[in-house]
Amino acid sequence: MLNKLNNRIYNEQYLLLAFISLIAFKVVMLPQYLVKTSGSQSVLVMFFMMAIEIMMMCVVYGISKNNSILELDIPKWLKGVFAILIFSSSLIKSTVLGSEGVSYISTSLYANVSWSFVTLALVGVCVYFAHKGGKVIGRTAQIFFWVLLFALVFYGVFSNSNFDFINLMPFEISSDFAVAGDQYLMWFGDFTPLLFVSTTSSPNHKKSNMAVWIIFAVLATLICSVGLMLQFLFIFGASGAVVGNAFLNVSSLNKISFMIGSVDLPTVLSWMIMCVIKISLLLFAMAECAKFFFGKKALVSLACGVIVYAAIVYGIGNLKTSYNLATSWLRYFAFLTEFCVTIAAYIAMRISQNKKEKQSREQVGNNMGEAYEKA
Repeated sequence: MLNKLNNRIYNEQYLLLAFISLIAFKVVMLPQYLVKTSGSQSVLVMFFMMAIEIMMMCVVYGISKNNSILELDIPKWLKGVFAILIFSSSLIKSTVLGSEGVSYISTSLYANVSWSFVTLALVGVCVYFAHKGGKVIGRTAQIFFWVLLFALVFYGVFSNSNFDFINLMPFEISSDFAVAGDQYLMWFGDFTPLLFVSTTSSPNHKKSNMAVWIIFAVLATLICSVGLMLQFLFIFGASGAVVGNAFLNVSSLNKISFMIGSVDLPTVLSWMIMCVIKISLLLFAMAECAKFFFGKKALVSLACGVIVYAAIVYGIGNLKTSYNLATSWLRYFAFLTEFCVTIAAYIAMRISQNKKEKQSREQVGNNMGEAYEKA
């Protein structure tokens, strides 16, 4: 019962976590990789893949409205299969995406600090959130929502980018569109961690306001992913293939920086928040899967953190190795797991609900028949 309460969040918190989960690592190295492979078609690739992810996130929400995936009334063996697949997928993603975060922190924020120290700090914080559960992660995201909003408004108001439409030329649909979509699957499909939370209506918000929040969340997701990809192309064009950390290089072009120097704090702080929450969600999913087999022990979350730490520091160690791993055959496993588990869980949930409804109707019919015979 306690675990259910720890993983129950409000609908608004779910939307915020969904936004962060979809955006966090699509604004770092992915724009550079997409430009390198598909050039001006990068915007279409991003839009197409994001549209698919948003639709799948709606399916995840449909499951979470009923219960978390491990609390659904479905066969236990099926839950075990889901747990193994999601644990494996989350481990791969937390390793690859965590490496990007560690690389940025160790090179851009500090002067070549060792990966081991940065990873220890990052994973340590994320393990704490993962152990506390979905409710704490949701509340943390809700608290720091204003920082994210301030960074977005700050950049929108003080943006000083010169949009060169020539950088979008020549714009034509070619096979590069499919190649890019296939090559960078690892950076898409970021919704299975939210299968482990259940949602409920907030007592402080009316149901009618939920539609507004949904529209706002969808627009914000598209603006921060597709919009940034488009602006990245406007500014850098084909040379974007050698420009990493897109969110930082794009946001640094603001009016204030030309007057008083670099003003990167809002952008860096907002991305750091999203990075921590995203990795926390992945570790949370790993911990919940492990607890399904080993029980609800604090050491389970710590063990998941140790595994991720070792994989990042000793298994990867640099951004090039991370890229090679992300573009290997493992991308198909991670991507297909996200989709197959979500769809299978939804189908299993609906079958279970239909059986319950049928049994309920039969029970009502039997009761009415008995009452009629007695009369």
